[in-house]
Amino acid sequence: MLLTLQFLLFAGGHAAGALLFYFFHRVIFHGPLAKYPVFKQWAAIHTRHHARPGEPGAFFFPWWANIAVWAVALGLYFTSPAFGIGMVTFFLVYAYRHRAAHNGSQSKWAQHHQSHHYVKPRANFAGTYPVLDRIFGTYFHVDQNEYAAKAIRARVGNAEQRGKIDSGC
Repeated sequence: MLLTLQFLLFAGGHAAGALLFYFFHRVIFHGPLAKYPVFKQWAAIHTRHHARPGEPGAFFFPWWANIAVWAVALGLYFTSPAFGIGMVTFFLVYAYRHRAAHNGSQSKWAQHHQSHHYVKPRANFAGTYPVLDRIFGTYFHVDQNEYAAKAIRARVGNAEQRGKIDSGC
């Protein structure tokens, strides 16, 4: 019984992390909360990430946002270790998948995330688990031919832009 409860708390923490990310991505990074001063810097970093999705420096959040997320996870750990660890595992999965999506992975979840960048930025917010977009009505099915053409153009444009930056042009 205790093991089942711990597993459910772990799964609940992981799901809570996924929902928290979805909310931030949809409502703060792409939504109405981006206009408030406390979120402007965070939204600006995300906007830079959309402009240059392959640039590693555009993946990071402001220092205060990282501290806030990890403080919540740590606080949850002390309240419920299984729940806190579950939430941390979500952010580890997200970090891996997000990096992989921007480094050429062609998995279904990577294409889902890349379509958010290259085809329809007002859809497919989940990043890690596309089922959340289906649940919240923000899922957009991407035609693979359209996706491939736009992704290739965007990647070439990003590479050319990086070349101009690197060469000092």
